[in-house]
Amino acid sequence: MLDQSKNPRRKLTKKIPDEDIRILDVCVGTANSAIAVAKENPNTHITGIDLSKDMIAVAERKVKKQKISNISFQHMDATKMVFSDNCFDVVMVSFGLHELGYDLMIKILHEINRILKKGGKLYIIDYEKENDSFKKILLWLCLKLFEPKHMSEFLEYNWDDILREAGFSLDSNEKQLFSKLISGIKIKTI
Repeated sequence: MLDQSKNPRRKLTKKIPDEDIRILDVCVGTANSAIAVAKENPNTHITGIDLSKDMIAVAERKVKKQKISNISFQHMDATKMVFSDNCFDVVMVSFGLHELGYDLMIKILHEINRILKKGGKLYIIDYEKENDSFKKILLWLCLKLFEPKHMSEFLEYNWDDILREAGFSLDSNEKQLFSKLISGIKIKTI
């Protein structure tokens, strides 16, 4: 049985207030994080974007089947979002950044900075190194089989430096099961 207290999506739902706020889920995929947040926080308004029309189609079916009304989706390139400046209160990215090369990831973080309100929160859920030998082997195997070749570099990134470069201050970096939940606050427009 998995320890649900170390589930990063569950932890994320507790960090976001159940208020009338606008949330953007970048690289929404099949909407696992958006759905978790929407269910726990029904007063929020979530927009999910993804470059893959197929992923959005799956996400839309899941949301419709579960009768969730506070999520919408748009097919969009995260490097060139069509949203106006400073229009979202919260932006989240779940298990999407590790798929990208460093330069592309930075470009997306800069674009997130543009559309996030000053003082707004950025939440990133992604893979983290494991210390336990058994978990380390499981993670290594999973990443080796299914993830990009640059994963070893990604696992070594200094998130304080990366967020600072993108106009954020690191609020927290919490270890979860095979992952981390990073929280940043927009401190300046870049």
